[in-house]
Amino acid sequence: MMVLIILPFCCLVISFILYLVNRTQYQRLISDFQKGRTLPAPYLFQCNMGYLGSPLMTWFFIRLKDKKKIFFLEQKSQNYDFASERKNQERIDSLKPLYYTFLAGFFCCFLLAFIAILIRFNVV
Repeated sequence: MMVLIILPFCCLVISFILYLVNRTQYQRLISDFQKGRTLPAPYLFQCNMGYLGSPLMTWFFIRLKDKKKIFFLEQKSQNYDFASERKNQERIDSLKPLYYTFLAGFFCCFLLAFIAILIRFNVV
């Protein structure tokens, strides 16, 4: 149980450090995307939030790279071509650890909340 309590904090610290290390790559990726393309409204808001918006923006670029459906963006959009350039693929790949670390911390927090609910209702 203590591991589940400490793990989200560790993930938060690690993801923040990863953000600081990759901040220039992250900002350059967003600025290059916005030069010839328009971000959909929710992502435009998230890209201005710094560290707190970085997981969603990283998810956005990972989905672009994999050519998977993105909310508020048509599947046949020209925006999907952005991730096919070699330098952009490398930048997106450098941001993946940030996304997965943040995601791991989120799921640990979710699991803690679920366990707390079970304890509250005397199921455990």
